Amino acid sequence: MTVSARMRLQGREAGAWYNAAICLGALLGLVALFLVPPALLWAEHWAADWRTAWLSERLPSSHPKIAIIDINEKSLEPYPYLVPFNRGFLADIIDAVDKAGARAIGLDFYFTRDTEKAADEKLVATVRRLKNKLVLGAYEPGWLEPERLSYQYAFIGDTPAGYIDLRIERDHVIRYRSDPPDEARFQESLSSRLARAGGWKQEEPPDRIAWLLKPADGQPTFLSILAHDLLKAAPEENAKLLKDRIVLIGGALFGLDRFWTPLSLRDRKQMPGIEVHAHMLAELIDGDRSYAELGPYATKAFLLVLAVLGFTLSLRFHERKFDFLDWRVVSFGVIAVDLLSFKFVHLVLPFTLASGAWICAVAAGTHMARALAWIAGRRKA
Repeated sequence: MTVSARMRLQGREAGAWYNAAICLGALLGLVALFLVPPALLWAEHWAADWRTAWLSERLPSSHPKIAIIDINEKSLEPYPYLVPFNRGFLADIIDAVDKAGARAIGLDFYFTRDTEKAADEKLVATVRRLKNKLVLGAYEPGWLEPERLSYQYAFIGDTPAGYIDLRIERDHVIRYRSDPPDEARFQESLSSRLARAGGWKQEEPPDRIAWLLKPADGQPTFLSILAHDLLKAAPEENAKLLKDRIVLIGGALFGLDRFWTPLSLRDRKQMPGIEVHAHMLAELIDGDRSYAELGPYATKAFLLVLAVLGFTLSLRFHERKFDFLDWRVVSFGVIAVDLLSFKFVHLVLPFTLASGAWICAVAAGTHMARALAWIAGRRKA
């Protein structure tokens, strides 16, 4: 055997070992996807956020059943302080919304201490008078002092209330509904309590929030009225806007109570907490926009099917330039299935895990086919 022939043979052997190593590494990576999926959770959230930001549902115009009353800095100009909001002022807002014919009124505030006596008494009187239409906000963190909790419970009394906690992930983005502490007195959220006034009858809300994109006509997602404009307008004018709507009242102060959501990928803006509650409320009363996710076993079965398909196709077609069953063609099909499932079936598939399983399976099949081809060639020689 000549030197050049020997070098070519050594090169083929090295290539065979290389293909075998890549195949083994890809198979180990595939196994790891089944064993440690939480390690890729951040990437899964990132992929789902992009789908949410671009493929979520879009109404023709502002939501017809929900309105928001915003209290901003201008609304509070008559008062020498911003927070806590003057409770006499809150009472006036609640009274104006009630006279406008609102179906239900939700307050995105919690009350854990007294303020000015006259203002406190005015708000308590309004709350007691309208308790059949109101849902108050409740806040029960484990660190809150007992006397603060006692004051809050006394303030709420027999008025309906729901917790206003928001679930913020490690990357500071809100994607899911929050759960109350096990020991909390109020086990239902503000949005769930309000949704019952809009006809929602389910026992539990979905975990993932179904966000709405900006309406097709360019209007805000929810009709928003500034508190001071509401109080200046004639009752009949307010009635034209608010009659039979579920109305949320909350703060819209600059830099306070604002959160990142998946929709922030589009507008690079944080969303006021009151609007987050409105999105959760809208999903419940609309009734057909909730998104589902695969459970642990269904996820593993889905990944296994993808891995077998990718491995089989790459093992069979790794040398062909094109075939309608080529793994490269099917790759686009996998992406299309994911996007269509999100858009039309409202199913959030594990895109990152699926991509990892597909890539590992294709790599394993392709390099195994090459290694087997080299072994077959050696046997013939």
